[in-house]
Amino acid sequence: MTDREQYALHLPRPDLAHPPPSGDPRQSSHPDFAPRTDGPLMPLPLVTRATKGRPTTDHPNASPAPAPVGRVWLTRLFTGELVLPALVPAGIPSADRAAVEADAAARALTCHDLFVIDTPDRIVRERVTADLIRAAAGRGERVLALSPDPAAADRLAEAVAADHAIPVVRALADDENPHRPSAVVSRLTSVAVGMGRVDKLKREAAAAVAGWEAQLARLVVAADRLGQVQDLHARLGVVEGEQADLVRRLDGLAAAVRDEADGKPNPTGLTETIARLRADCDAISAPLAADRAAAAALREEKEAVLATARQHITGMTVEVGRKPSFFARLLGKPKHPADPVDLDRQVHDLEREVKDLADREAKFQAGIDAAAGRFLEEREKSIADEITARRAALELRLRELAEEKEQLGRVLREPRSAPGGPDEDRPAAAARADAERELAAARARLDELDRSGGELVRRFLGEMRVVVGTPGSLAADSVFEPDPDRPAPPFGLLVLDHAEELTEPDFARLSRLAGRWVLAGDAARPEEFRPGGNGSGSVARQGRPPALTFLARLARLLDREPWAIEGGQLVFRLAHMTPDQRRELTREPVLDRPEVELRVATAGAGEPVLAEIAFPAATPVAEAKAFLFAQLGEVLLRPCGECRWVRTADRLTACWPAAETGAAVAGWVDLEPGVREKVAGVGVAAFTGAVAFDPAAGWDEEKAERWLAARLPGGSPGRVAVLPRAAGYGTSPHRPVASV
Repeated sequence: MTDREQYALHLPRPDLAHPPPSGDPRQSSHPDFAPRTDGPLMPLPLVTRATKGRPTTDHPNASPAPAPVGRVWLTRLFTGELVLPALVPAGIPSADRAAVEADAAARALTCHDLFVIDTPDRIVRERVTADLIRAAAGRGERVLALSPDPAAADRLAEAVAADHAIPVVRALADDENPHRPSAVVSRLTSVAVGMGRVDKLKREAAAAVAGWEAQLARLVVAADRLGQVQDLHARLGVVEGEQADLVRRLDGLAAAVRDEADGKPNPTGLTETIARLRADCDAISAPLAADRAAAAALREEKEAVLATARQHITGMTVEVGRKPSFFARLLGKPKHPADPVDLDRQVHDLEREVKDLADREAKFQAGIDAAAGRFLEEREKSIADEITARRAALELRLRELAEEKEQLGRVLREPRSAPGGPDEDRPAAAARADAERELAAARARLDELDRSGGELVRRFLGEMRVVVGTPGSLAADSVFEPDPDRPAPPFGLLVLDHAEELTEPDFARLSRLAGRWVLAGDAARPEEFRPGGNGSGSVARQGRPPALTFLARLARLLDREPWAIEGGQLVFRLAHMTPDQRRELTREPVLDRPEVELRVATAGAGEPVLAEIAFPAATPVAEAKAFLFAQLGEVLLRPCGECRWVRTADRLTACWPAAETGAAVAGWVDLEPGVREKVAGVGVAAFTGAVAFDPAAGWDEEKAERWLAARLPGGSPGRVAVLPRAAGYGTSPHRPVASV
């Protein structure tokens, strides 16, 4: 079994694939590109003189035309009827790729028909195709990538999925295990993507149903509670009023209790208690007061007698010291009969009795005062106890009211519905009606998902921006099921990996899936027809049959690149020629440089035309460019990426940083006085890294920009990008080393 049979084995049966439309024009199958046709063949252009920049442009002013169906496009290509419009590479997001890889992806992104990526390095091929797919999907294009190698399809899907903004699905054939070796790829299968999204929608719908059911239940409870809200507010007002009254009563409690003790405004139990204490005090004080009164009366009586006695004593003392008068003697008045000694004794006794009576009176008064003091003490104690008891009762009630108030506030603050339910201004009935409506809609949504899950899976899969699979997955995976709403063709870009295994009929069937195509693989054709070949293929492929693969035939026809490695030579092409024309080339060495070979073709009028110049393969590209400029005046700039101007005091430089990514500097080329080109990389991987202008030679910004604009390459009709092995970009111009 040959390699080219692999795609056919993996493709679905003709009845499952897109059948070829009736009336398809001629198809080509001859290895030497002699298509079967009913009419004469149109020859390819004989020799085309180079234009500036890319010298093999067929039709620099051709406007892109809509890409025809694959078989028609091939027929027109093989018969020479197809004019290839020029391609202007599109910018792609920087991924720190080597310039030759970035250039290949950018040109393939721009190509509106068929583009070939030719490389023997699997890693390079998959890296470039992943960059291309991400860029195409990033600008809104739907991409299908097919590889007959399931492992390669897995790697490609995983690489594209690394950009989480791009939805990717890995389509599976019947014989592929959905549980892939990579967990990332397992999550990208149609079942995982389609059913996963449907299951997610079902979970969301079920959650919505449960949420609205809970909402409705809360609204039913809230409807009952809403009727109690006014009562709760009324009770809260009562509680707050009672709290205020209790606070006022606490503030005036002492004065109120004292007034109450005095019977104000009305007698109470405290008043009676105080009255009893007063009665007990009076019962004790009354006898003592009577005894005190009797003692006071007796004392007063004794004090009167004592005063009289003292007067007698005083009178007797005066009379004893005075002689009787004449009249007294005449009249014969008698002397005082009292004995002074008896009077003194009487006064002394009276004084003692008065003192005893005063002491008794004081004793009785002390008893009365003690009774009154006990009364006052017991009265204050009763008042204080009453105040304490009443304060405790009031504070207890205040705490009870505070707890009740907090509970009422908590109840009133509780939401009466979930989000979307009634607020303070909406009637509960309206909110309940809304919830019932939403619940019915959620249940209907869930029922619809249960009924139409398969259709949703197909719809979701149809929305996937990138589909990666094997040819066998076309008839097995649900992502490819027909969709009447999907435009034809269903994909904008078709990328075919391992395209060396592809046959022309395979491509004719597959081409109907997309409007444009990229074939990536190893063209594996003879070195004289291999642009950018590595010089070792003739040894590595000695056992292969001489017939060209479909990819090799396409690459030979679509190749328009000016630089190529053929055998042991670095070839610069000034014209694009057919295989027959190339066989007719006359080869002559340059007189003063015999290692350089001139290849001359014969034009229609028999005039010789310089078609190619071949250098030894080891010739640095900078040296070859210098020779071409000196001999032909050709300025062969090959920039890559965006241009950036750098201005210093002694140099004005237009730089292309992307051209130097991953490449060794090959050297500088003097183009004109004060103008030099910096060449980065080797062989077909060489690009213009910079163009420097010397202000001392008269170059200013305006003049430099005009010079550069006039010499920058325009578009090229070339549809082939030859990529050497990754490790050989900056080392050898023709012999790649093993990839790492």
